[in-house]
Amino acid sequence: MNTTTNQIGAAEKEAVVLNSFANALLKAADSNNQQEKLLAIDHNLKLWVEIETSLKSAKNLLPEDVKKNLFKLADFVKYITMSKGINMTKEDFKSLANINNQISLGIQESVKNNLAAEEAFSLLKCAMDLSRAKEKSNAGELAKALDNNMQLWVYIKTLASSNKNKMPEDIKGNLIKLADYVSKKTIEVGRNINDINVKALDSMIDTNLQISEGLMSKQMQIVKAS
Repeated sequence: MNTTTNQIGAAEKEAVVLNSFANALLKAADSNNQQEKLLAIDHNLKLWVEIETSLKSAKNLLPEDVKKNLFKLADFVKYITMSKGINMTKEDFKSLANINNQISLGIQESVKNNLAAEEAFSLLKCAMDLSRAKEKSNAGELAKALDNNMQLWVYIKTLASSNKNKMPEDIKGNLIKLADYVSKKTIEVGRNINDINVKALDSMIDTNLQISEGLMSKQMQIVKAS
């Protein structure tokens, strides 16, 4: 989860930078200040050179078709910038800004999709770990599974409670209530770890499975629509 969270954080920063440079290009397009125009196109060019370098890295796991499209965009940005420079037209500035904004939106959508998929997998794994510990009647495994599940739901509640989260308020509210419910059930089961409260544990497992299934169903709808 931490690795994915770090990757998502990095992607979100890239989206913010792309938006910022797009705004600078749009501002420069309407400006008569040559220095402002020069800085806007110079910063944007350096950004796309960095993006191109990142695409060539062996650590970059983007699909090949996505990489290919980004390479083409990088070539276009470099061509327009280096061939016209400060003499770029207003439409050229707007074209470069539009590219940045479109890629930024794509990154943000990808972040949301990746996060949903990661949460779905994590919920499913925790449900399986809880079920396995129940079947074995293993107090040690159950304690570990309960702790991992609790940490996951604390993470989900933190995301749902964030002001930056754009989910509908009713969905955020439901996730927060579910996180509180899981916390309550965890305490119930943990009170006597050697005498498993099967009803409470099954309820937690079902909650994870239902939310995981809901997230995966949403992912499938997105894939079919794209």
